[in-house]
Amino acid sequence: MTARPALWLWAAACPAGALLAMAAIGAQVRAFPAGALTGFALLAPALAVGTWLLRRLHPVRVRPLGYALIAVGWGGLAAFGLALPVNAAFQSALGKTAGPNFTAIWGASVAAPVDEEILKLLGVAVLALAFPAAVRGPLDGFGYGALVGLGFQAAENFLYVLNTIVLTGATQDTTAALFSFGGRVIGGAWWSHWAMTAIGGAGLGQLLGRPSRLSAAVAAGMLVLAMALHSWWDSPVLPGAALLPVKGAPILLAAVLTYRVLRHRYLVRFRRAAGAETARGVLAPGEGHVLAYRKWRHKARWNVPPGEPRRLLTRLHTAELDLLDEGLGGLEPDPLAADRLRADIRDLRHHLNAAQHPRAA
Repeated sequence: MTARPALWLWAAACPAGALLAMAAIGAQVRAFPAGALTGFALLAPALAVGTWLLRRLHPVRVRPLGYALIAVGWGGLAAFGLALPVNAAFQSALGKTAGPNFTAIWGASVAAPVDEEILKLLGVAVLALAFPAAVRGPLDGFGYGALVGLGFQAAENFLYVLNTIVLTGATQDTTAALFSFGGRVIGGAWWSHWAMTAIGGAGLGQLLGRPSRLSAAVAAGMLVLAMALHSWWDSPVLPGAALLPVKGAPILLAAVLTYRVLRHRYLVRFRRAAGAETARGVLAPGEGHVLAYRKWRHKARWNVPPGEPRRLLTRLHTAELDLLDEGLGGLEPDPLAADRLRADIRDLRHHLNAAQHPRAA
């Protein structure tokens, strides 16, 4: 897996983005160490909580931590760092063509949605190319897009902490950091980059899971929608902190509706696949219902003796979930994977029965 070019691209782009970001904000960090430290101390736990929540934004499974960290890392380092010079260049060109007055008012809502949404969406593409099983459909694209957006959001919030310190006269660094955290995280996190990139990621996940002309059109449409929502948020329309919930509501609503549709589609397919595998005799009757809910899988593990039986049941559930997800698609489908997983499930079930009833075995 380490030989995949996409993984090397990630490993190169993240440090490069970090260097670009430090070149842009390093002087401010050195000038206001107390405010920078306060901002980091506030934002780091918020990022950890956000990652924990978004990993669980799946109706059946928790997303692997490694994949989640790759997505967050791309958003917070590669996409954010690269966006700084690209945005500056875009706005400079816009100023020469549309004029400085237009750029001062509308520049952010024209440049940032194009540059940032493409750079963030590349994170989902890089993850899918490095680990083809990670993104098998629109629900995966939504989840990892949200994690990329969250990483970008955290880095941008840190930049705004520094900007707020400067705008308030650089006399009360800690207070400015707290003020920025309250506005950007407590007040504005609900409809920020995670939601925009989740929508674009859903379209890309559709294309990666089932490549076709229709999927390409859906991916393009979802990216345009993400850009439009980003442009709406950055536009000078409805200015003022009091109107932020009104302005952010369409972004959050679009993300929630997208997730609900994808969740319903996934569960319908999941239950259909579970029924087919039950009819084959691979799953036991009623096992599909247990697999569909994390709390029931957790309860089933506690109903077997600790030690080897519990470990075997965990491996069994993992293999069964992998089998039910095998039909989703992806960049590198393996026609033999389903039969291999069915054999593993039968073997694991035999060992589990033997571990629970050693005398009978």
